[in-house]
Amino acid sequence: MAILHNLGDGQALPLRGKVALIGRDTSCDIVVKSPKTSARHAMIVNAGGAYFVEDLDSVNGTCVNGNRIRHRAALKQGDRIDVPGLTVILDMQDGLTSSSEETVRFDEEPGGDLSSIISSCDIGGDLHLAVRPEAKLRAVLEISKCLSSTLDLKTVLPKTLDSLFSIFPHADCGFILLRDELTGQMIPRAVKHRHEPRNDSVMLSRSIINHVMRTGQAILSADAGHDTRFDPGQSINTLKIHSIMCVPLLGQEGKCLGMIQIDTRNHRNQFQQDDLDLLACTSVLVARTVELARSHQERRDLEAATKIQQSFLPAGRPKHAQLRFFDYYSPAQHVGGDYFDYIPLPGGRLAVALGDVSGKGISAALLMARVSAAARFTLATAPTVASAVQELNRVLLRAHSEERFVTFVVAVLDVEQSQLTLVNAGHIPPLLRRSGQAVKGIGDEIVGLPLAVMDRPYEELVIPFEVGDILVLCTDGVTEARNTKRDLYGGERLQKVVAAAAADVEKLGYAVLADVRQFADTCPQNDDLTIVCFGRQM
Repeated sequence: MAILHNLGDGQALPLRGKVALIGRDTSCDIVVKSPKTSARHAMIVNAGGAYFVEDLDSVNGTCVNGNRIRHRAALKQGDRIDVPGLTVILDMQDGLTSSSEETVRFDEEPGGDLSSIISSCDIGGDLHLAVRPEAKLRAVLEISKCLSSTLDLKTVLPKTLDSLFSIFPHADCGFILLRDELTGQMIPRAVKHRHEPRNDSVMLSRSIINHVMRTGQAILSADAGHDTRFDPGQSINTLKIHSIMCVPLLGQEGKCLGMIQIDTRNHRNQFQQDDLDLLACTSVLVARTVELARSHQERRDLEAATKIQQSFLPAGRPKHAQLRFFDYYSPAQHVGGDYFDYIPLPGGRLAVALGDVSGKGISAALLMARVSAAARFTLATAPTVASAVQELNRVLLRAHSEERFVTFVVAVLDVEQSQLTLVNAGHIPPLLRRSGQAVKGIGDEIVGLPLAVMDRPYEELVIPFEVGDILVLCTDGVTEARNTKRDLYGGERLQKVVAAAAADVEKLGYAVLADVRQFADTCPQNDDLTIVCFGRQM
């Protein structure tokens, strides 16, 4: 976990989830009360331990080390981040958790000749090891006590090493390394020495680690310093390790999560096969704890992401004497890529926007957050609706290199002029229900490319919006819903439901939702689903 140090009041601001929102709004993770700060000003993203900051199209901007950023910027230790009313320094806490202030490095030796194994055992499957029952029970109780106290790996893993040093009193040095889920690299997460190390830098043998990770076997080297299985790499010779045990941490599905290494430099009391069997037993408990801790963290991250995403969606429907509104939003996962918003505009106008980011999950939700912030700014400042959407498209093109796109439609209501202006960027055409006429999709002729594909102008469609008119917007979670027979719900069925529903916006919206649910029956929702309806009643 990284920390932001507030240079104003000295407060430490932990970055606990995958996304931390900075802004004036009270729903933000870091609330800044300056009037020059936008409601949702910027966000800091944790991508597998790498941190990035992104400005959310704020009026006064975000700076890193004095330079205003125009797109997502990578952060490093000690970077200064400035938003109006807040200056913080990034302190990268992720990485090594150690009982001493040392640096752990890997040597660069090749794989080594590991064909002759002196002693090994398989960790996968059921373990039936020749371990003394009393020793196994003691080890299990010792490790279980340590692991049951918390699911915070930064606390659990050092305590695990403490327990292992109690179980193996002749151990001199211990490491726990975990595989980074994004990069696949082995990262030291806990280190323990019985005595102070002679050097400031401790080096691990890459050949030993690679062998254990590749085979899933626990290995014992009776004298690693003279073991012909390993190349005479710098790390083994420098450390003069005389006995080493290295065991993988295997998940329930057999995936290697990391490894534990224990060594001793005591010539008279080297590790034996019983020691390796005992460490293999305890490694199963540690691996389960790592899985539980990561699952717990993922749930926390999802809860945080859900909270952030909800902060970008409208808190309520607009109150208007002549208009009525209905909206419904349901992500396929905890977070999703659908977006809708009601945006007040100059001249008493109101924009109703709806979007659908390709894909699902957290990455789609992050782009949705970007769309939400940028759409409000461009629609409020651009001279026309079409130019606002074009500028929104340019913002997304500058900010995102991922192969994602956004379908987007916006309808701007001008009740005084009794008209509606529509711009469509690759989205499902809205349905217009008008008294005495058949329900039909509108704006087919002006549909442009989705956002974040290429820089192209967009066209507007201006139509009358009279008393009794109702417009229905939805994402493809409606039209592409499937039933147990894998049939599509489809646009024709949607038109029939809209035509047959009562001439009341809320009743019409619920009628569409009920029909989609009835059609899908027990088939699970496979895409984010959003419905927005609005109508003029006087």
